[in-house]
Amino acid sequence: MLKRKFLKKVWIAISCLIVIQIVAMFPKNDDKDFTIKPSSSTGIIYLLDDNNYVSRLEIMYNATKKEDLVREIISILTINSDKSVRIRSGFTPIIPENTELLDLKIEDEQVTLNFSKDILLIDEELEEKMIEAIVYSITSIDGINYVKLLVENQALEKLPHSSKKLPDVLDRSMGINKEYDIETLSNIKETTIYYLARNNDYTYYIPVTKYSNDTKEKIEIIIDELKSSSTYNTNLISYLNEETELINYEFLDSSMILNFNDSILADINSNNIIEEVTYTINLSVQENYDVNNVIYYVDDQVNANYFLPRG
Repeated sequence: MLKRKFLKKVWIAISCLIVIQIVAMFPKNDDKDFTIKPSSSTGIIYLLDDNNYVSRLEIMYNATKKEDLVREIISILTINSDKSVRIRSGFTPIIPENTELLDLKIEDEQVTLNFSKDILLIDEELEEKMIEAIVYSITSIDGINYVKLLVENQALEKLPHSSKKLPDVLDRSMGINKEYDIETLSNIKETTIYYLARNNDYTYYIPVTKYSNDTKEKIEIIIDELKSSSTYNTNLISYLNEETELINYEFLDSSMILNFNDSILADINSNNIIEEVTYTINLSVQENYDVNNVIYYVDDQVNANYFLPRG
């Protein structure tokens, strides 16, 4: 057993060294004016689907600078804007029509957005989802982790209808598509899990933040939820076999190592894990842990190593 663990750590160290060497081959950009690389023209945005879930979609962006990208995202999220027409069928923007982004300021990892008062005209049942869509979309930009919202230069301290208080600065810890399964207000655990969804032939992912009194580690909750044969909503899909068992897991530097039984494989004759399975797990891990990659083992044998996407 000790020998196996030693070989595992050696393999991970070699993999990390290779990645570092590859990254070192590319020149550093010291220009403080952030520019998206050409390969980053495909980005992430969060929009409402037909079931009113705030959903993670890939979208093509035209902007090359960070400030312009923020403006483009807000325009796409705004109903009947000139850029909202680029949204694919089955998804809708959520910021009220005629809302203007009056100003924005980027400092370090935070962006401050100053909206016109039209943003307050959001329907009551969508007001929290609108904030989720804005925060998750903007924090999908590399280097931005926090969002501060203003309405005509005044901090947005509460939701316009429910008057639910908002933190001065928002980040993804606010949750998204929230579900509650709690019996007591003490020891509440927040776990965000990504499910698969389909709109005709288009595949996308829906994050759901579950609040529970579960004492298990978050990765155990994620796997248990994804393999459940009785997913609480039929619009949310998981291809993880219900016989799948997470045998053990560990953290090594910036990696999470997951060791499953062979039920995670596509079939008994395959050594591959279904892509949709690894993607839902990877996105869920990224949302709950500060790690850069997930390494999959099947019955103590290395199967795959995935570097986590942004957003």
